Formats: sequence, C-alpha cells, structure tokens
Amino acid sequence: MLAQRPYIIYKLPISRVTQALIGGKIEKVWKNIENFLMTCTTADIESPNSIYMVGYTADEEHGEQPELAEEVLTKVTEVFGEGKTEPVGYLYPANIPLKQTKTEWALTKKDLPRVIDFLIKEQPLPKYNLGPIELIISYDFKLIDPNTKVELPDQQYISNFLIWITKNSCVSASLCFPFTEPNQEFWNYANNIKPFIPFKFDIKHLRLGRSNKKGTSNIFSKL
Repeated sequence: MLAQRPYIIYKLPISRVTQALIGGKIEKVWKNIENFLMTCTTADIESPNSIYMVGYTADEEHGEQPELAEEVLTKVTEVFGEGKTEPVGYLYPANIPLKQTKTEWALTKKDLPRVIDFLIKEQPLPKYNLGPIELIISYDFKLIDPNTKVELPDQQYISNFLIWITKNSCVSASLCFPFTEPNQEFWNYANNIKPFIPFKFDIKHLRLGRSNKKGTSNIFSKL
C-alpha cells in the first residue's frame, strides 16, 4: 500500500532476518512479549494471527546425535498428536530427499497456554543447528499510548511480530510509527515504550518512509 503520508518504521535490513528476544529462559521471554503487547499495542495475547510448531530430527550427516531430538519429538507427539512430516530439503540435481526431516503441528489459539507451558517444562532444550523444536507465533497490531491506552491516530500500516520460541528465541519485528518526522513527539513516544520492547531497540534500524514523487512506490531514508 502506498504511503498517504510520511511515517517512521522500525525494521531489520534484508540481510538480517531476526533479532534475539530478551530474557533467556522461555518463561522470561514470554513474559516480556506479553508485557509489551498488552501495554503498548492493540494485540490480544490470547489470539495470535497464526500459531504452529515445527520439530526437526538431528542432522546426523553433520555429527548431531539423534537421541535427544527424537525424545523431544516423541513428547510433542504424545501431547499434540501426529504432525505433518517431510524432508528438510532435497539434494540437487538428483532431487533425493535428505535424511533429516521436519514435522509441523498446526495449532489453534486455544493451544497457546499449554504449548508455552510444555516448552517451559522441556527446558533446557538440546542444542542443534535446527530445532529440535520451535513454536512460531505471529501478531498484527496497532500501537497505543502505554499511559492512556489510546490507539495512536493516523496509523496507515499494521505493525507485527513474527516470533520463534525455542532454545534461542528471536523475533522479526515491524513497528510502524504514525509520525511524519523524527520530532520530539516521536522521540518521547519511542522512549516511553522502549522499556517494554522485548528486544534491543536499535535506532539505526529506524527509517522514514514516504511515497516517491511519481506516487508509484514507497522509499525509505535513515532518520
């Protein structure tokens, strides 16, 4: 959608997909996420846009031991049932499936409390290149004033979080601020919500977005 007015966006560059969530342990990570979403956004923490879990077998070709990964996947199946399993990839050009597999479990918002509880109880999760298990959740929301709880006016774009809850939890975040320039009002708001943001809020990732002169696309510049 073409910007009708300038706005400020926080988003990682294309070369970097995610950043670490603060907290370390899953219960602390999740508490920080809840705190931000409930304090600074319109999101309903109990109703994510999407929620699913992915599990991976060990990559034995690169020396990973299969036993711990298999143990975790067995427990997930016992609690959440059978998932859909497929190879993580195929050898080119023969199109031979790799031995390592991934299994996906489609969940609903009703599963959220028990899947978070399950992951907390399974800590510490074994360390593998992939997985062995990760919960992937997304939220769309608009920003609010944390003091008045009033939605900020003139938000053209929806902000969002794509969250991975796992041994090293991370997020891909897009925060769209309805300020036409980085004035004092913007910085006051940013500093007001900064203590609640569940990741390192690095101002170098802020950009000013606006439509180009032809009105055909949006362009972005550093603040």
